[in-house]
Amino acid sequence: MSSYYKEKKRTPTLDARTEPILEVLRRLDASETGTLQRERLVRLICSLIPEMSPESVEMLMDCSLHADQVNVRYQEFITWLFDGLAMRKSISSGGAHTISVATWNVAAVNNNPFEYWLAHDDPHYVNLMLAVERCLSFPEAAWDVRVSEIFTEEMFQELKVLMLDHGIAGVEEVEESMWRGSDLRLRDRHVVSEFIKDKSLGSKRLISMPDRITNTVQVVTRVPSEYKPPPACRPTVINNYLGDLSTLEVWWTSWKRFMFLEPLAVRTQKGLSVRLPCHMLEPIPRSKYPAISEKEERLAIPLQILCQAIFDAVLVHLMHHCSPDGTWQVVKSQICQNLYRCKAQRTMEILETKYHTVDVIFLQEVASNFSDFFQRSSLAKDFKCVSPPSMDGKRDQNSLLLLSKTRFDDTIEDVTAVIEECMEDGVRLVSSDLVAVAVSGRDQRSYLLASFHGDTAGCLTLPLLRALFSCAAKRFPRHVLILGLDANSYEPPKAEQLPFTSLLEEAKKLGLSTCFGDDPDVSKCRTTCCARTSLQPQLNKAIRYKDRVSLSDRNPKDLITFNRQQLRLMSPTEVGQMNPVKDNTGQLRYEEAMNFPTFDFPSDHAIVAALLQHVDG
Repeated sequence: MSSYYKEKKRTPTLDARTEPILEVLRRLDASETGTLQRERLVRLICSLIPEMSPESVEMLMDCSLHADQVNVRYQEFITWLFDGLAMRKSISSGGAHTISVATWNVAAVNNNPFEYWLAHDDPHYVNLMLAVERCLSFPEAAWDVRVSEIFTEEMFQELKVLMLDHGIAGVEEVEESMWRGSDLRLRDRHVVSEFIKDKSLGSKRLISMPDRITNTVQVVTRVPSEYKPPPACRPTVINNYLGDLSTLEVWWTSWKRFMFLEPLAVRTQKGLSVRLPCHMLEPIPRSKYPAISEKEERLAIPLQILCQAIFDAVLVHLMHHCSPDGTWQVVKSQICQNLYRCKAQRTMEILETKYHTVDVIFLQEVASNFSDFFQRSSLAKDFKCVSPPSMDGKRDQNSLLLLSKTRFDDTIEDVTAVIEECMEDGVRLVSSDLVAVAVSGRDQRSYLLASFHGDTAGCLTLPLLRALFSCAAKRFPRHVLILGLDANSYEPPKAEQLPFTSLLEEAKKLGLSTCFGDDPDVSKCRTTCCARTSLQPQLNKAIRYKDRVSLSDRNPKDLITFNRQQLRLMSPTEVGQMNPVKDNTGQLRYEEAMNFPTFDFPSDHAIVAALLQHVDG
């Protein structure tokens, strides 16, 4: 059990925990020198104490007086290590002068199970993804056939009739100038080299735009009800559709039925709407996407439907080529089971088993059904769940707070709107991205706690920090301020992205510190490691298998900030192990060179936890 979290079971005595470990180490010390090689001892300790990572053991060796760069006096080091754990237990059980916090962007459900590389050692998965990568990287005549050989003329004519029957304008013109004619000549293109990999189709959003709208449709009941139906998935390789895709003929029958024959009840800004997916598509404005021509803009609806049909057909064709025995559907089903259907259960299991003794848990990108799982979990006995004033059920990404009932009383005031009022002119947050409360602690202190999810480029993070600090100074000067957030900061940043260094500088100006310190080594602050595969509509963003770690999105996005005049980060020597802790395994460990999510850890953001001490304590 990590030393940050108070173990509810009886803790063994110091001798009872150290002696079995020392006995093993003495047997390995054949020369009886009292020392072991450092590298070897790190491996041994990690095998004997599974909750400790190699990084945390190395860090503790650096902090101790019993190790150099080559050898370690193992008896002294192990005794010192467990003394530190015992000291932390005494600090933790005091409770009044420390507070444990954790932040986690649990990540919205990914509609495409193949979109990101997984740390998944199943050879069927690896072989499938490598085969797809080869097909797309090195097109050959065996699979890079013409579109009309996959999406046939007969299929196009069926699609044409369906679009005309549903009142879609411009179908004949699309046939003449886009399907057959020289404008796009879609039917004569090679499926990989001239369709899937055509950057112009990508820049025109003719595939990604309709996919975004129809990939996974969040449906509702036609009569108001607390029941939330499962989403409707377009029959395609790149979503959680689990129907039969064993042949192109089977896929085509299901695809037509989804797009044109089965109306879906959806929630819109104007209320309930029952529509066919083919009528959900939106225009592609040339003002926003200048790559699209005037004619393509005018014919955007039928052209999107056609491009989407071709794209989905080509993916089924490629999967059959790469996995002729149909194993790919088994692989897809396993991913869907672990990262889609069981995502909420696994998220709750990690919080229940590893973070149940933390005082405050800040959560971001939480689905609206989280509260249902929370109420059925053991956490409901120990925590109060605080949601934003208006939960976003459509985008389904909400920030939440879990507050320990033993640490805080029931006097909880939602102050989200108060902080939003302090935002700079012209800057507005998505309401469900922030939740903030003023709450009374049982330690006779008052707290201002906020959970925030920044926009993709992190543009709103610094304005939020300034607004929160201003609000705290003016309205809640005696409250202890703590913020857990996904800042969406980057190092190094690309154009328009928030630099992590700028975030740290702004925090310093405001008198805030972070769980990583004021001038941390950025490489130790990374909380993401995800990379896109080739099985998604934006092929320009794909990373090859061999580069899936080195070229992944490895950035310091998640952290905890607090007022340095009120709180300080306890040192590793005080705590007895690393502080803060990063976790991308669900086991209180962080694997630096591992893509995630994984089957065990269902988010693309790591958990960050820290033990803080009140300055007045």
